[in-house]
Amino acid sequence: MLIKNKIVKKSKKIVGRGYGSGKGGHTAGRGTKGQKSRSGVHISPFFEGGQNPLILRLPYLKGFKRQRHEYAVLNLSDIDRLFKENDIVSFDELKKIGVLKKEKTVKILGDGELSKKLSFKNDKISFSKSSLDKIKLANGKIL
Repeated sequence: MLIKNKIVKKSKKIVGRGYGSGKGGHTAGRGTKGQKSRSGVHISPFFEGGQNPLILRLPYLKGFKRQRHEYAVLNLSDIDRLFKENDIVSFDELKKIGVLKKEKTVKILGDGELSKKLSFKNDKISFSKSSLDKIKLANGKIL
């Protein structure tokens, strides 16, 4: 409500002040007895009167504890820098060099160029399509 550019707040309804207050008299519009008629009541909005609440009736989400497959990512430019001509690139070799810190599967991505002929052991190594194309262009092999 606006009066002369001032906002006038509506006063709070006062209950429980007798018949002259215009709000019900002795029960003050709260009905008779029970938890909701008392002062200081707090009932959770999720409480359904003893019925099993909706949140407990719904099923759990599927796949909540699924295991994610994590990859250690390597680019072709890194492999070109680390290995010499005709070397065999394997999971164990990558671990010896110190590229891998944890026991993960390695994913080789096609970022950069491969200028050497290399052989790749396909034990714990997976390849992207672009990396496979670049390995074939450099006359590399996948064992």
